[in-house]
Amino acid sequence: MRGLWEVTYTHPEHTRTTWNYLIPVWDARTEAAARERAQAKHDANAAHFGARIQADDTSELEVLNVMFKPAVLSRERAAAWIALQQNGAITERGWLLSYERGERRRDEAWRTEVGELHMSLRERVHGFGESVAEILQSPEAAASAAWAVEAHTDRFGRVWWDRVRAEIHKAGLSWLWQTPYGMTWIDQA
Repeated sequence: MRGLWEVTYTHPEHTRTTWNYLIPVWDARTEAAARERAQAKHDANAAHFGARIQADDTSELEVLNVMFKPAVLSRERAAAWIALQQNGAITERGWLLSYERGERRRDEAWRTEVGELHMSLRERVHGFGESVAEILQSPEAAASAAWAVEAHTDRFGRVWWDRVRAEIHKAGLSWLWQTPYGMTWIDQA
C-alpha cells in the first residue's frame, strides 16, 4: 500500500493556528497509527517551539481533519477492497496468508460471494474521493450531507471534518470506509 496521511490540527478558538502533519503510509498503515505519529510530531514541535508560541496554541489543539492521499485513486478498486475485507481476505495489515485464513478456502463459492458483495457495494456507493470534505462537498452528496456539515461548522466558517465523519457513523444510515484507493461513502440500505 502506498500513500500519505495528512493530519490537520487547529485550535477551536483561533483562526490563525493550523498544524499539518504528513505521515507516509510505510510509517503508519492505519489511521489510528497516523494519528499517533502526528500527535508525537506535534508534541515534539510544541516542546521545541514552546518559547516562541503561546502555550494554549499547542496544548488545546484538536483534530480538524484526517485524510489519506492514495497513490492510486479508484472508485472500483475501493469497492473491491471493501468486499474483500468484509469476506476476511484482507486485514489492516494486508492480505491474509494461507495459515492465517484457517479453514476458509478461496474456492469458487467464495469468489462468487465476494463478487456479489462487490456488485452490491458498487450500487450503494453514495460518494467517493480522497477525504470526507471532498465527498460531502460533491454535487451528488452535498444536499444529503448538509445536516452533518452545518452542525460542525464553527464561528470562523471551518468545518470540523473529523466530527462530521463521526456523526455520519453515529447515525448508522451509512458509513465512510477508508481504503488504499480512496474513501467511499456507502449506504447501509
